[in-house]
Amino acid sequence: MVIFDTNVLIHYLHGKTSAVKIVKTYSKFGGLAVTCINKYELMKGATLAGDILLNELLSNFNVLCLNDASIAIASNIYKDLKSKGKLIDDADILIASMAIASNEILVTFDNDFRRIDSKLIKVFVD
Repeated sequence: MVIFDTNVLIHYLHGKTSAVKIVKTYSKFGGLAVTCINKYELMKGATLAGDILLNELLSNFNVLCLNDASIAIASNIYKDLKSKGKLIDDADILIASMAIASNEILVTFDNDFRRIDSKLIKVFVD
């Protein structure tokens, strides 16, 4: 399964070539997923007309939610980044922690994720 970050799916919905290519490439590896945080971010930003398209797209995705393992991982990521003076948004920490806890690849365009030490996070140039 591959988890797509919010920015990848927004660019995909807008038909941006790089995002379309990434989604198609990673879709070949099996299941598609978003985290509950990504789903929230997508839904809060969608227009009424966009809701239909978004719901259609998300119906093909598994949704990963926070659990005890991901919360423990998130707290460790936070402490590590804070000790280095390199904190990122809590939402991004939680998204990364859900990917790591489920041992799944996270695909994103967000360079802040480079601060998290995990081979499961794949940051692409937008």
